[in-house]
Amino acid sequence: MRLKELNEQYGIDGALEFQSEQHTEMAYIKTAYSTAKVSIYGAQVLSFIPKGKDDLLFVSSQSVYKEGKAIRGGIPVCWPWFNAHPTDSTKPSHGFARISRWEVLSTKKEGDEVVISLGLKSDDRTKDFLPYDFEAVLEVTVGKRLNVELTTKNVDSKPFDVSAALHTYFNISDIATVKLRGLHKMAYKDDVLGIDALQEDEMVTFSGRTDRRYKETEAEVSIIDANKTIKVGKKGSKITVVWNPGAELASQMADLGKENYKKMVCVESANSLNDTITIQPGTSHCLGTTIYSV
Repeated sequence: MRLKELNEQYGIDGALEFQSEQHTEMAYIKTAYSTAKVSIYGAQVLSFIPKGKDDLLFVSSQSVYKEGKAIRGGIPVCWPWFNAHPTDSTKPSHGFARISRWEVLSTKKEGDEVVISLGLKSDDRTKDFLPYDFEAVLEVTVGKRLNVELTTKNVDSKPFDVSAALHTYFNISDIATVKLRGLHKMAYKDDVLGIDALQEDEMVTFSGRTDRRYKETEAEVSIIDANKTIKVGKKGSKITVVWNPGAELASQMADLGKENYKKMVCVESANSLNDTITIQPGTSHCLGTTIYSV
């Protein structure tokens, strides 16, 4: 759908406008309490700015905007698998949703909130990656809070499994001083060290590359930064991913850059490990995250 048609059909005066940018269209959203930016490519939220505050989301200044490439930052949709494909390493890391062009399904303004829904359906291309019929919908609600929900519906005659994450990059002042509250006494898989461990300290802190999947937790996490606290809630998830690449890995990531790792931390609602989801025919699963600043 061309830009003019998008704005005529789905634009909302004073609240939502589509603009052509990079290789896709972006939805610019404005409410009484916040602004946001959503890329149609990848169905990826790239900005959420509460009124009078800085952007809560981080997007790398080195991000690559190109078909077939994931945008580094915001809230990439990792789906229908998280990390590497479980059986075929030639398939794209974190699935194909974040490198697909989604369709605008609807937009609406409800009170002080604006909602945009984007959809992705199975076709000949997706069958190469996931050989089932599905309908995926990402609903983004912008207001005092940012709420993002990914719903996967099985419209096939057979069940299928999905793992997923809303891979949220948060904008912080310094990874060396930021702390996370809400994961105390939680068991986790350390994907850097390849071990299982327990979060003994009340706060999660960062002293190098960190890649952890906290298990059996539905708790809200607080990101405690120098000048703000960001609250991260979740839905339909028992795994919380905490990630920062650290200096060495960041230096190898051309779309991040050597120093940008200091300004970001990922706290993600995920379905992974023992929380991989089996979706029966005719049923659906919803994975969500809610973000706000206090």
